[in-house]
Amino acid sequence: MREAVASALAELARRDERAADMARLALGTLAPDGEIQRLNQHSVQRFCWYELPMRFQNSADDSLFTVRSLCHLFQLLKLYRYAGVCSAPETATLLALYDSDHTAGLAMYERLMWESGVEPPDLPELTWGTAVGDVELHARRETAAALELAISLGDIRPGKRGWRPAQERFARSFLTQPDHRGLSHLDRIREERVRAWMSSSSHPHRQRLWPLVGQVIAGADVPRGSDAAMAPLQRLLDLAADGIALTQIGYISPGVVRQMCEDFGWSTTPEPPRSETDATQIIALHQVLRIMRAVRRSGRRLELTRRGQQLREDPDALWQAATETLCRTGGIQQAAAETLLGMLLARSPQGLGSHARRGISDAEAAEQVLTESGWRPVEPPVAAGRHAAAHRRTAETSSDQVRAMVMAVGWLLEALGLVTGDDSDGRRELTPAGRAFAVACLHKSAVAPRAVV
Repeated sequence: MREAVASALAELARRDERAADMARLALGTLAPDGEIQRLNQHSVQRFCWYELPMRFQNSADDSLFTVRSLCHLFQLLKLYRYAGVCSAPETATLLALYDSDHTAGLAMYERLMWESGVEPPDLPELTWGTAVGDVELHARRETAAALELAISLGDIRPGKRGWRPAQERFARSFLTQPDHRGLSHLDRIREERVRAWMSSSSHPHRQRLWPLVGQVIAGADVPRGSDAAMAPLQRLLDLAADGIALTQIGYISPGVVRQMCEDFGWSTTPEPPRSETDATQIIALHQVLRIMRAVRRSGRRLELTRRGQQLREDPDALWQAATETLCRTGGIQQAAAETLLGMLLARSPQGLGSHARRGISDAEAAEQVLTESGWRPVEPPVAAGRHAAAHRRTAETSSDQVRAMVMAVGWLLEALGLVTGDDSDGRRELTPAGRAFAVACLHKSAVAPRAVV
């Protein structure tokens, strides 16, 4: 193939030496090793519609000359599909648009990529990341090439009715097809993401999760006991469908709090509870539904959102949403959830050891792990020259904040009936459904796409 490229470039040089030089440079970016058999439509489109105007920052006229030169080279190589990308009217329009309106150019680039059909679509099982490892980069390139072939064979017809579902079905089938070792592209991407997640230098608390790496990579399906675990969340969604009365400062009305505590057998202090602040279970459930955007405040009432209505009608989706929410909040709140779930999994019958320090509560043990890993809440600045006691009070307050975040995760697990035992001496254990919940939470946090390195 290199001989064919050399011959085509020589022929182009006889016609237009400058065009040959530009085509050679462009092809060097697309196929640095000269192996044009590795080219695909996706890479050609990305070069013409994004890399050329973004990386090289030529004028629109220079960029257009480059793609036309590349078009002539592709024609000589009989790569007519790729030549068509270079000569398409949309390409000239896009290059001119970048010059006048950069933001509009990016928007048009994204639209053209999607309309072409070779851009690998996001799936419920996989959202492509922008900061990716070699495995994911290879899988995306292979998926784009497979989509190109399917389009050329007529299995996917971009622009025709129903083409997007057909594209998603094809991409899913391709990504989940096992190789000779029984591993699919999706399996390998997830493993790469989990290992990168655990190795993150900015999240040192995750180093303690390495004994659980196999479980985190595998994830967990919705267990049989999920309906019972989701019952408290389901009840709040049912009540919110008719509207839940709120107090003036936004707490769930005392009557609803007392009724739920009675129905689910929750103990509170005092008992019966006088408000939501007396029932840690309600606090946890209310908070997670807010984070899930399943409910919203409307005046003095708590109401369902459209997402909340969907989750109310699909118990499995409610479980999936809850497991996705707990470890996707960001910052130390997420670190608290990851640490506590890891401790409980390691202690469970299927765990591989114990991170807990028996004799102290889980909240205290997790708080020690987090502070030893360098996690601190954002602290207000202390004026220079202030007495050392002020610094000690600030440190104590910070420690209390970290512990409170860990405790909030424990409240949710207790409210959903996912843990058993007493937390006072670090002897709580996850139920079977609790283990599935904890694994699913960590898995979804770990395999989520990364936007930054």
